[in-house]
Amino acid sequence: MMRLAHILDGLRCSGCGALDVLWLDPVRGIVECHECGEKAAVMVDGLGPADLLDPLSAWDGDR
Repeated sequence: MMRLAHILDGLRCSGCGALDVLWLDPVRGIVECHECGEKAAVMVDGLGPADLLDPLSAWDGDR
């Protein structure tokens, strides 16, 4: 399954200072700079795009 990543427009990397190079991977909970490779763990609230595409991944077992 292919993971969906989203570019974070208007944000700068705190490591290298490059603009518009940060990508959010909501499935892994990581923001990564595609310029210098710096990574940060983040908490993603709610269902991500991958959950919306795959309804079984959001199944809670009560259905």
